[in-house]
Amino acid sequence: MEKNSAPGVQKTRKDHRHIIIAALSGVALFLTVVFFLSPEASSNKNNTGAIIKAATPSAAAEAALNDAPRVARYDFRLSDKNTFYQIMSVLNVPGTEAEEVREAARQIYDLKRLRKDTVLRVFTKDDLLDKIEYKYSDVETLLVERDGEDAFKATKAELPHEMMESVISGTIENSLYEDGIKAGADPQAIMALSDIFAWDVDFASDIRKGDSFSILAEVLYIDGAPRKTGRILGAEMVNDGKKYTAYYFEGADGGSYYDAEGKSLRRTLLKSPLRFRRITSHFSKGRFHPILKRYRPHHGIDYAAPTGTPIESAGSGRVVYAGWKGGYGNFVMIKHNNNYSTAYGHLSRIAKGVRTGAKVDQGAVIGYVGSTGISTGPHLHYEVHLGKSLINPLSIKAVSDRAVSKKEKQRFAAIKDEVARKLSGDVTVTASKGNVEKAASAKGL
Repeated sequence: MEKNSAPGVQKTRKDHRHIIIAALSGVALFLTVVFFLSPEASSNKNNTGAIIKAATPSAAAEAALNDAPRVARYDFRLSDKNTFYQIMSVLNVPGTEAEEVREAARQIYDLKRLRKDTVLRVFTKDDLLDKIEYKYSDVETLLVERDGEDAFKATKAELPHEMMESVISGTIENSLYEDGIKAGADPQAIMALSDIFAWDVDFASDIRKGDSFSILAEVLYIDGAPRKTGRILGAEMVNDGKKYTAYYFEGADGGSYYDAEGKSLRRTLLKSPLRFRRITSHFSKGRFHPILKRYRPHHGIDYAAPTGTPIESAGSGRVVYAGWKGGYGNFVMIKHNNNYSTAYGHLSRIAKGVRTGAKVDQGAVIGYVGSTGISTGPHLHYEVHLGKSLINPLSIKAVSDRAVSKKEKQRFAAIKDEVARKLSGDVTVTASKGNVEKAASAKGL
């Protein structure tokens, strides 16, 4: 009997479920109709519609968007071939308008003096020039904005900054560059130090472990953080037990570095045409040649350096030879304004503009290290001629080219004493927007 009644029970339960589901559906339909007929439902529908319209603009909204000005920004990373007027022509700015912009900007910065690797930012509105931004220094930005239909207004934005004097000292364990960075100097300060003492110290061969240096420099702080080393006001260097000093002084002939006696550190010839490299072969009357396999004079110095390392002219003068010269490979010879000449061999290439008859300045790049001619590897062969004789470049004791005038001796002495005290640590170096000369005057020196 139980087995026969089971299907009937299941059927009854299914019927009940259908009735319940139908009833719930009817209630739901009734509530839905009531909801849509109520004021609240109408309000919520309108709100939902507003959200949809925000995502998909109506015809009126599209018209408003079409009426809004079209704004664009262009960032031009400048090369040495770019000019302000060229960039304006690319943006179809009329020449007269470009000239109006430049005239407005000239009171702050001349846009004809755009610098390589800086950025000129231009904003347009409906394809018309609207604004220009140009950061022309570490802290200053030029702003030129349209002021009316046919006028432009220039202003300057400046970051919070100050110049502070800082003393950086260190001892050389590996190299001037590496230990200078460890001491807190930036690459610009290290290169400046090597420039200052370039006539007295050969940084390719003279540097010894235990040598030391001190630099008094102006440091630019932006928003309280050091950003850039500026002018070096004074420096000391102890090389192989000998002390060298340098003091910056602005005299009637301009700014330069002098020793404690007021003699200029500039000489006729630099101690080395390369920076921070090593000597692999010295001046000799009988060196065994690694390729020719015989002894022969080596009337110069070989500096090992990677291919492409810039080579600087040891002095100002005129090029008397530039080209291929047998075993020397690519070769340059320069006659200086006295009885000296210098020669540079095995160059990978000669610098642009360096040709026979051309004038070159001391420190100008005249070529690049290579291994042309008879050579076992990349290096510079460097010679110095005195008249018709070849001399050892390391033996040159060139004299100073000028000295502080008698009228300026007292002022130089005051600056020198102030710098020397700061380098020695006897005076606390603090923030200063002026230079050492102003500080010395304030102390009545």
